[in-house]
Amino acid sequence: MAENGVRRAAKKKPATLSRGPKRAVVKKSAGVPRKGAVAKKRFRASSGEYARVAVLDANDDNFGSALLNVFRENVAKARQENKRIFGSPDRVPEDI
Repeated sequence: MAENGVRRAAKKKPATLSRGPKRAVVKKSAGVPRKGAVAKKRFRASSGEYARVAVLDANDDNFGSALLNVFRENVAKARQENKRIFGSPDRVPEDI
């Protein structure tokens, strides 16, 4: 208590914006392209459907590994689609 028996108001801390939980920093190996090497953009095709396109930076130091990653993603997506349609991930059955 202060003099004369009067309590002082507690000092409040200034309001700060919450920035959310902190994330751990993960270092990637040299063979893996950094996050900015491949950008995925979404656009509306002339048919009215949305499509995603991977955009690579040709002047990037990790262009080869970024291209390989995009190729692997495309192959995995094509195999998944083939398995859904034809029942086989690698080729179309000959009886169709």
